[in-house]
Amino acid sequence: MPYITIILFVFTTIFLLNPKNKLEYFIVTLAILNPSTLLQIERFNNDIFIFFILIIIAFNRIYIFNWLLFYYCFLFKLYPIVSGSFVFIENKNRSTVSLLILVAFLGVVSLYFLLNDYFPFLNTFGTISKPGYWHLFTLNTIPKVLKYFGLNYIFCLILVYSAFFYMTYKAYISQQINSLINNQDFFTFRWRLFLLGGNILLFCFVFFSNFTNREVFLILLIPQFLFLNIKKNKFSSLIIYFLIFRYLFLFIYGPANVIDSTYYIDDKRYFSYVFLTATFVKGFLDFLLMALIGSFLIKINFLILKRFILKLRF
Repeated sequence: MPYITIILFVFTTIFLLNPKNKLEYFIVTLAILNPSTLLQIERFNNDIFIFFILIIIAFNRIYIFNWLLFYYCFLFKLYPIVSGSFVFIENKNRSTVSLLILVAFLGVVSLYFLLNDYFPFLNTFGTISKPGYWHLFTLNTIPKVLKYFGLNYIFCLILVYSAFFYMTYKAYISQQINSLINNQDFFTFRWRLFLLGGNILLFCFVFFSNFTNREVFLILLIPQFLFLNIKKNKFSSLIIYFLIFRYLFLFIYGPANVIDSTYYIDDKRYFSYVFLTATFVKGFLDFLLMALIGSFLIKINFLILKRFILKLRF
C-alpha cells in the first residue's frame, strides 16, 4: 500500500503539472523531491490521501460524489471544511436557487457535526503531534525564533500577524493581482485545484502549527501559475521563480533541522545558530508566499461570493 501510494503520488503530480519545457520539468522535480514532500512520503500522513481526494473533486463531474468526498475529508480532519467553497465553481450551468439550496444543505450538515462534538471522537484514534521548532509551516515561525533572541513572544506574535494581514491586504488591492484575476473563468479545473488546495494552506498556516509536510497542498496551486506563465504574465512568472527559490532553500532547511540543531549546557536546551537562521529564513519565505497566495484566495473567494449574491438579487 505505501509503495503504490507513493508511485501514484509521483505520477499524479507529473500529470497535474504536465511539464512541457526544461523549466517546468525542473519545477516538477523540485515539487516531488524537496524535503517537505519527502517528509510527507516518509510520514505517510493522511494529508496525502486528502491530496488525492481534492484532485478527484477538481476533475470529477459527478457532483454528488464530490460532496460525499468533501464530507469524508471534513469528517476525517477538520481543516478541509474551508475548501467547501468549491461548490460555487463546480458547475457553471447550475441555477442560483439550486446553488442556494446546496450551500444551505452542506452548511446545515457541517454545523450538525460541529455542534454534536464529532471531532473529539476522531482524536481517540491517535495522538496529535506538534512540530515544536522543527519542520515548521506556520505564521508562528518567526516569533518562535525571535523568542530565543530575548524578544517577547506575544509582542512578536502580534507584530508578525499584523504585518501579515497588512501585506495580504496591500497585495489584495494591488493592480497586479486585480489584472491577473479579473475576467478569469473560475470554472476551470486549474482554478478549482487552486481554491481547494489554497484555502487549506492559508487556513492551516494562519491558525495551526503544522509540519512542513502539509506544504504538499502547494502542488495544487502550481498548475494555475504555470498556465498563467504560458500566457506571458510577468507577475505569474515572478511567482514561479519565487517558488523555485523557496523549493531550493528547503534543501538547506531540511538538513539544518537534523544536523546538530540543538545542544545542552547544564541540562538546558539551546538551538544552534545555523538551525535558528535556517528556520527564520524559512519562516520569512513562508510569510511572503502565503501573504501573496492569501491575497489571491481572498480576492477569488470574494469575487465568487459577489457573483453569487448578485445572481440572488436578480
